[in-house]
Amino acid sequence: LGGCGAWRCRVADIDLSDIEAFAQDLDSAPAQAVLGVRKVVRKGAQNVKERLRREASGVAHAPALPRDITYDVELQGDDVVAEIGPLTKAGGGTGAGSLALLYLGNSRTGPRLPEPMLAADAEAEMVADLLADMGLEALGDG
Repeated sequence: LGGCGAWRCRVADIDLSDIEAFAQDLDSAPAQAVLGVRKVVRKGAQNVKERLRREASGVAHAPALPRDITYDVELQGDDVVAEIGPLTKAGGGTGAGSLALLYLGNSRTGPRLPEPMLAADAEAEMVADLLADMGLEALGDG
């Protein structure tokens, strides 16, 4: 307990360093969370890209297609979004031809490649599990 000065009375000394450190941790938590989510989404996108490349290898009419399959991960508002798939010629790809024909087929032929969403759906469960683990860890339950 302290005494009184001209402008204030000191009643007790309180150590706020733990509270200040906690507040600083909270300030950095959103940035750390976004980086963690981005890392998980990037790994999921990489896995989908690799599966799509394996599925596209050996297509006689589009031998460069596997090379053209890429991904990009970016922050859009509050969401971390992955875009995965073949680049078009205008986008810097080799111009593998009609991607619609390869993935959807036409009136005379069926699709030559599996639906790309199958690869994304297969990876989605792993990504969701990793994100849930991150959330539990952030709450101190992990």
